[in-house]
Amino acid sequence: MAEIASEQLNRYRVMATGHPTRIVVEPTLEAAAVSYIEDFVTSPPVPELKLWVTDIEDGNQHCFLLDTDSGDLKACS
Repeated sequence: MAEIASEQLNRYRVMATGHPTRIVVEPTLEAAAVSYIEDFVTSPPVPELKLWVTDIEDGNQHCFLLDTDSGDLKACS
């Protein structure tokens, strides 16, 4: 019987300015950012949202920008 490889899940702390911080469990930083914003609603709507994703295990932090109109997610410059 063949074993199915599974992705290693990591714990990330994700936050956006003015919004609650959440702990999410995902395989990548990008997946953690997407998981955070899946249920995210801003009022009033904003064209862009800046997210900070921190790997809880090693403390490494990354910044992402979400275009709320298109759904595109990219690293902060």
